[in-house]
Amino acid sequence: MTNVVLTDPLLNSTKEFFDNPYPALKKLRETAPVMWSEKGEYWLVTKYDHAHEVLGDLQFEKGARKFKAIDTLAKIFPVNKLTEQRGKNMLNSNPPDHTRMRGLVNKAFTPSRIAEMRTHIEAIANELLDAVQSKGKMDLMADFAFPLPAIVISEMLGIPPRDRDRFKHWSHTITTATDPNPNPKLFDMAKVLHAYGELNSYLEPLIEERRKEKRQDLISALVAAEEGGDRLSTPELLSNIVLLLIAGHETTTNLIGNGTLALLLHQDQKEKLVSNFELLPTAISECLRYDSPVQLIRRIASEDVELGGQKIKEGQALLLANGACNRDPEVFPNPDVFDIVRSPNKHLAFGHGIHHCLGSSLAETEGQIAIRTLFTRMPKLKLATQKWEFKHPFALRGLKELPVSL
Repeated sequence: MTNVVLTDPLLNSTKEFFDNPYPALKKLRETAPVMWSEKGEYWLVTKYDHAHEVLGDLQFEKGARKFKAIDTLAKIFPVNKLTEQRGKNMLNSNPPDHTRMRGLVNKAFTPSRIAEMRTHIEAIANELLDAVQSKGKMDLMADFAFPLPAIVISEMLGIPPRDRDRFKHWSHTITTATDPNPNPKLFDMAKVLHAYGELNSYLEPLIEERRKEKRQDLISALVAAEEGGDRLSTPELLSNIVLLLIAGHETTTNLIGNGTLALLLHQDQKEKLVSNFELLPTAISECLRYDSPVQLIRRIASEDVELGGQKIKEGQALLLANGACNRDPEVFPNPDVFDIVRSPNKHLAFGHGIHHCLGSSLAETEGQIAIRTLFTRMPKLKLATQKWEFKHPFALRGLKELPVSL
């Protein structure tokens, strides 16, 4: 296969693409599943087997400071302290640092801890719906899909309720840098850096407080986490807490929003689920596959390698288009059909390999509780509009708002 140069839909995205990117990604997968983007200076991968191979192969590395072509912060501020900090969390590190950090964070993020939280998460979901039920309508995103995971991760970390709106602002601002953009605006990137700085300034005193007086929260657990005499350094603590804060609610918010929309647009599937909530695990898996909350995963080639007939050079970046891979017909029969009992369903929504999402079980638990509580409390839930808009960045696919009648 020779290098195929086509239009990169990520850099020529229109409202039509944001509303439904899958036809364009399907065309790309069929014509150039491993495509070099001249403008973006990265390889765009849209085929499941290729992405699965990359995610499972350590020669395709992580590392925020390496993404000169697709990391807007690194491109404009290549030696910036905050850019370096981003490389100190487990998501953006490679073994042995990744192994060490993930092992330490795992100690504070166990399945038993999540299981213990189930009843409390259900209570939060019910309280949020109590606040809107008498109104007969709500914005599903602002009133339910965002606050539920935001409250959960804030409580886990020990963040006071009064500060949640600040975290919402910081998180949204920081995630705007996740999309590829060869010509970022200095003003926009300055806002991202400012948000990073404010978030760090907020978290540093909290970390010091927990060092002096341990509490029953995740920050305390991360501060105390130790293995073989090794603890997380302050930069590592900051970077991993920021990661957990953003990943802990942004993606789950989008899972709840995208999943609810899919169910409301497919009434037969919604009715099947409501009549048998035992189907929740496979239903949530299908929501994750059908309209993935995470659309792009980044890697860098640590050496010359061939992928899908293309020669990837050492140091070149790859963007794995998760949503396209999760609709690959060679892996998922009738991939454009929303089927809540689909099995098997080996989607890549949480990645694969050593960087498989640490919080996947928490996200699935929150998604299941949210959907069950929503449709149990509001069985007549309906879309209040036929027009909705997906927000930027594309890498984290989610709705701006979703008006519904109760």
